[in-house]
Amino acid sequence: MLRATKDLLGEVGYQRLAFEGIARRAGVSKATIYRWWPNKAALVIEALSGEVPLPPLQETGDLEADLRTAVRLVIDLVSAMPTCLILPALLADVIEDPTGTGAFAELIEPRRASVVNLLERARLAGRLPPDTDTSLMVDIYSGTVVYLAAVNRAAPDEAVVDQLVSLLLHGRLPVSRELAPAEDRKGSPGREAGPA
Repeated sequence: MLRATKDLLGEVGYQRLAFEGIARRAGVSKATIYRWWPNKAALVIEALSGEVPLPPLQETGDLEADLRTAVRLVIDLVSAMPTCLILPALLADVIEDPTGTGAFAELIEPRRASVVNLLERARLAGRLPPDTDTSLMVDIYSGTVVYLAAVNRAAPDEAVVDQLVSLLLHGRLPVSRELAPAEDRKGSPGREAGPA
């Protein structure tokens, strides 16, 4: 059933994927599928979980380098499924029917927890402000990457990684590539956030 799901997902896409077609391809009844998975989102998440392993982030001791790696790993994830096309509809189904939420959380939790723990250690060591919401930091870059991938139908590039890390660690506002001075386009970290 998982193999049939992956095959059909590649052939018809997420929105046209149906339990009827999966049952026919797998040679089982729809009732058999419903016995194991409450909805399409839960089935797709399990079918894809082996294709996009999410091991914990390996720390190097360099906070900025590790955060860059974490952002790149999310970009790799949205590029792998291809989630640029699948993930928005999948998340919409999870939101509409929360029975799939547990499976999605279980898929991403080891990686997410490892990054939160990394940031928490940095906060406790004084490398981040003491009131930093480290969990929200992870949500900010993850949500941005998923949104950009969904809207642009392509994974964000290295410039987005630079801007996100600079914003999260140094409070520097993103700089428009079209409007930035030449020195900013060549790698200047940009403006710091703050009142005008």
